[in-house]
Amino acid sequence: MGQPQKTYSIFCDESCHLQFDNSDVMCTGAIIVPDEHIDTYKGELKRIKSKYGILHELKWNTVSRTHIEMYDEILRLFFESSMAFRSVLIKNKSNIQAHSLDRDEYNLFYYSVIERLIRFSIRHNSDNINSYRVFLDLKDNHGKIKLASIHKELTNMLGTADTIKSMQNIRSHESQFIQLADIIIGAITYRARGLNGSEAKTHIVRLIEDLSGYRLNEGTEPGDNKFAIYDFQPKKRNG
Repeated sequence: MGQPQKTYSIFCDESCHLQFDNSDVMCTGAIIVPDEHIDTYKGELKRIKSKYGILHELKWNTVSRTHIEMYDEILRLFFESSMAFRSVLIKNKSNIQAHSLDRDEYNLFYYSVIERLIRFSIRHNSDNINSYRVFLDLKDNHGKIKLASIHKELTNMLGTADTIKSMQNIRSHESQFIQLADIIIGAITYRARGLNGSEAKTHIVRLIEDLSGYRLNEGTEPGDNKFAIYDFQPKKRNG
C-alpha cells in the first residue's frame, strides 16, 4: 500500500527583483509547509514575535540589532521544524540586459523565475502523489492574470491538474511564512552581493550558514530536502 497523499503550501517571495534596482543579484525563495502543521507553525511564529513586542510585518530591510534574539529563535524554529526552503539565486542579472528590456519583457523574465521556483519547490519530495497550494507575494495589478498563465504552464508540465490545487496572490503582511521567506532570501542576496555593513544582518547570514551547512552565495547539494539554493547564472546574449 502506497503512502497517503499530503498537501503542502508554498509561500513565495523575492528580493532585488526590480528592473532598475542597481543590483546584479536577484533571489526568489519559498517556504514549504505541510498543511497539517500550518496552524502550529503560524502560531509559533506569532508567539515569538509577540514575545519581543513585534506586531508588525518582518522585513529584511528593517533588520537591526534590537531584536536579533528574535531572529535567532525564528530561524532555529524553521530548521527544527518540518518546513522546507527552496530558492533560485540569480547572479549576473545584467546579462539579461534588464535595463534595455521593456516592461513586458522584464515581467516575462520575472515570472519565468517564479515558475522555476515553484517547479523546484514541488520537486522537494521524491514522489508525485502530493498536492500543493501556492501563495505569491502580490507584485502588481497584473499578478492575477499572470498567475493563471503560470498555473496552466505548470499543470501542462506536470501532466495533471491534481498536483497544484490552487494558486493565489496575497500581501506579505498577511502571511508569517512569506515574512520568513523574506528574511532568508534577504540574507542570501546580502551574502551574494558581498555586503557586510550591518552587524545584525551579518549575524543572521552566519547563523543560517551554520544551521544549513551551506554558504549562502553558492548553490546547495542536489537532493537536500530541507534547505536548497539553485544557483542560476544567466549567460550573456550573443551580439
